[in-house]
Amino acid sequence: MSKHHRQLGIASQVYMVSLLQRQDRREQMEFLSTIQGLAWAVIDAIPSTDPSVNHILDWVVKEREQLAERLETTIDASSNFRWPREIDAWSVNQGPLEGSGSDSWARKGPPSTKPKDPSNPAARPNLTCAAEDHSVPALMDKTPEWMVLSPAKISCWYSHVSAIRQFVDRTDAHIDDVAVILEDDIDMEMDTADRLSQVWTVLPAGWDIVFLGHCWSNESSYPALTRPSSHASPDNISSSSIEGATNLHPSFAPKCTHAYALSLSGARRLLQHLRYPPFAYSRALDQAYAWLIRSGRLRSYSVVPSVVVQRKTVSSDILPGMGSEWREGLQNGVFGS
Repeated sequence: MSKHHRQLGIASQVYMVSLLQRQDRREQMEFLSTIQGLAWAVIDAIPSTDPSVNHILDWVVKEREQLAERLETTIDASSNFRWPREIDAWSVNQGPLEGSGSDSWARKGPPSTKPKDPSNPAARPNLTCAAEDHSVPALMDKTPEWMVLSPAKISCWYSHVSAIRQFVDRTDAHIDDVAVILEDDIDMEMDTADRLSQVWTVLPAGWDIVFLGHCWSNESSYPALTRPSSHASPDNISSSSIEGATNLHPSFAPKCTHAYALSLSGARRLLQHLRYPPFAYSRALDQAYAWLIRSGRLRSYSVVPSVVVQRKTVSSDILPGMGSEWREGLQNGVFGS
């Protein structure tokens, strides 16, 4: 697809992840898409009460039981976790991505697992969110809610994987394709396309993911990327010195998954990590992304300031009330955020 026809200035495909029952959000997103001239594919997120969520949780329990058994026979815990060496090769391969890892978890639980009653909270012990590669903290009375591996977190992970998979599995995929994945509780700058077109000119080759919005992290921790220049002059001063300018920074530890872009190879690379059984569904999705970035598994960049933010004007599907306390505004948002 030529750059002239790219949505938001950068994307060959745009996906909007939304629960079918959240028609209130979908109506708002339809208004946003009309204003921005977007033609996105809607990914129907699965509700946290869907039986597939219970199947996935049963697989997580089984993986952790197997990990505990291995830890009993070894002193070095790190020796029990190794990322597949083939991930780099898989990410650049243009062939079909066959089913593997946790791809089948949603269809049925492990063979040795008895069916759980989703209406009975005591049917399965609460699980904690893993840290780093596979460190699983013990559940305590005072474990904060964000550290509990809830069905809503599983639903979010599965729904985003569905969007990524749809992007990767297209028969007409091109190596230069870019996907933008959005959630249904967002606002964005009116001139998002212009801003992204500008910062994309400094994006290094081989990138995997770009956060168009983020939370709970100072994403300007690393210096902004600039175009190489042999002479300093008023005409080539870095835009990072201009107050309010949109810049691109190497990612620090971005949280939240309400708006991000993926290259085709980055989408394949990310998917390989997200479906690797010891890591799959092990924590909140944004915590997984942040760890993959911090540990050097993904080449990630962040747009600063955010050009897409969470609105937090309607109830959250993940956390109680309006969601987390993080708030961020825009200069000229479609909804005035």
